[in-house]
Amino acid sequence: MALGLLVSLAWRPSSPFTPGSNPEASQAAAIIDRLEAEQRQLKSSLAQVRQGLDERQQSAAANTDRLQALQAELQRQRLLAGLVAVEGPGVVVTLDDSAVRVPPGADPNTYIIHEYDLRDIVNLLWMAGSEGIAINDERLVNNSSVYCVGSTVLVNNTRLSPPYAIRAIGDSRVQQDYMRNPSYLKGLKDKERLYGLRFGVKSAARVTLPAYGGGFLIRYGRAGE
Repeated sequence: MALGLLVSLAWRPSSPFTPGSNPEASQAAAIIDRLEAEQRQLKSSLAQVRQGLDERQQSAAANTDRLQALQAELQRQRLLAGLVAVEGPGVVVTLDDSAVRVPPGADPNTYIIHEYDLRDIVNLLWMAGSEGIAINDERLVNNSSVYCVGSTVLVNNTRLSPPYAIRAIGDSRVQQDYMRNPSYLKGLKDKERLYGLRFGVKSAARVTLPAYGGGFLIRYGRAGE
């Protein structure tokens, strides 16, 4: 009986595992839950960062395209303004004073090239569709001037002397047709015939014009609508 009593007291049925019955297991489960929550939060943050990065890359690509378009337009405007050197087909018009000795009593002004002779030729070349013109390496732009001070011809406030080489880029056939048309430059052609002024026109497969080296002074003009 004593042995049986001791055995009955020593035996206990094993109880099933319940949460909280093992403190270490409960702590590990809590850590796992926390890490899984942090992982979900990090994945969400990473997705947001990736979306923001994609948006920034698309915006940067759009800005790059706009910048390239602006740079192309700026280069085009510089080309139209005469601020870059250009080359192309065209004509070269040469003008020089007469080599004939001025007879006694004759007017010496009829034996030399004047600024209005240069202006007439330049205007005619513009009329012929020329895209760029230079006189002795002085590029003509919208505010260029050709005028005379005494016996000196000034172009862009730069003193020039004969012979004059007027180079123009454009359709050389059209340019030559205008230059040789008897209805144009009648006064110059008469002086060439009567006084020996030298006037020549020749086409060129490659005409090179320098960039305009002066400035643009705008004091009163403002951009319109």
